[in-house]
Amino acid sequence: MNQIAVVLDRLKQKISHGSTFIQRSYNSIGHATFHLPKPVRSETLDAFEAEFKQPLPSEYQTFLELHDGAKLFMLGDEGLVLYPLEEVIEKTIEAKEDGLIDEDYDHYWIIGEVNEGYLLIHTNHAKTEDTPYMYWKYHEGSTEDTDAIGQNFGTFLERSIIAQGDMYWEFNIFDVREDDYYVEDETEHEQAGVPIASEERVRIEIEYPIYRRGGFIVSFYTYENGKAQLRSESNGFDNFKQIHRYLVGTLDEPGYYYSEIVVFQKEAPLWESEDASGEQIARRVEHPQTQIMQYDGYQAFVNDLPRPLPGWEKA
Repeated sequence: MNQIAVVLDRLKQKISHGSTFIQRSYNSIGHATFHLPKPVRSETLDAFEAEFKQPLPSEYQTFLELHDGAKLFMLGDEGLVLYPLEEVIEKTIEAKEDGLIDEDYDHYWIIGEVNEGYLLIHTNHAKTEDTPYMYWKYHEGSTEDTDAIGQNFGTFLERSIIAQGDMYWEFNIFDVREDDYYVEDETEHEQAGVPIASEERVRIEIEYPIYRRGGFIVSFYTYENGKAQLRSESNGFDNFKQIHRYLVGTLDEPGYYYSEIVVFQKEAPLWESEDASGEQIARRVEHPQTQIMQYDGYQAFVNDLPRPLPGWEKA
């Protein structure tokens, strides 16, 4: 696994465990939201290179091949925003037309935003892997006045995550001999009392069919005051592949960060089959099988999906 994938995987584990309460500069505090979309399409990469006659820096392209943009550590509308590549193309073209990218300083792509400013890639510096190419500028003005961040994309991403979406490259600007540090008493993004997630715990029950051609039933239970409450129930699953797809998609709904996922499987106490004449017969299962698997969050669940009970492996 490459380093950018490792960094993002650790972030997803953190989110999955409910660690979304953050504090940034000037007392900006609250429960952050995150969005990591699907990978970039290959035709969009081709369109970018055709438009700008230059390939993307390898680290930045590696990120896009994992997620086409991102919104990280968002408090309201503020946080670290990395545009989808199609938006990078559009905003860079518009910026050149509007003079935001100065004609004498037109060696930039606009790839995102953070703290009232744009994130830029210096296209000349990006031609070599050992030259820092990440820059930042305020929304106002043009690229005649930019600040060098001093890193390439991979290091920028990792340090931005460590800094919870804050402008870490400005941390050393404050000088006690010259500046008066302050924090605001109140901020518009303060979110006192908001829970970490809509659901912190979930119990999933998989009920096996009485006969092999029957369908599985999957039930979701969430907890209120420590008691399990039925949230939803679905049936008609013919095999475990369908169940896995359903569970992965349901648990990955935006806004839900589970700290504990318990999967309980139970075999039916009766077993129906056909006799020689084709008549349905039923017999009691002496020892119905059960299985309990517990996971510390969504990523742990995805890494080790629940296995079917013995004898049902092909189901």
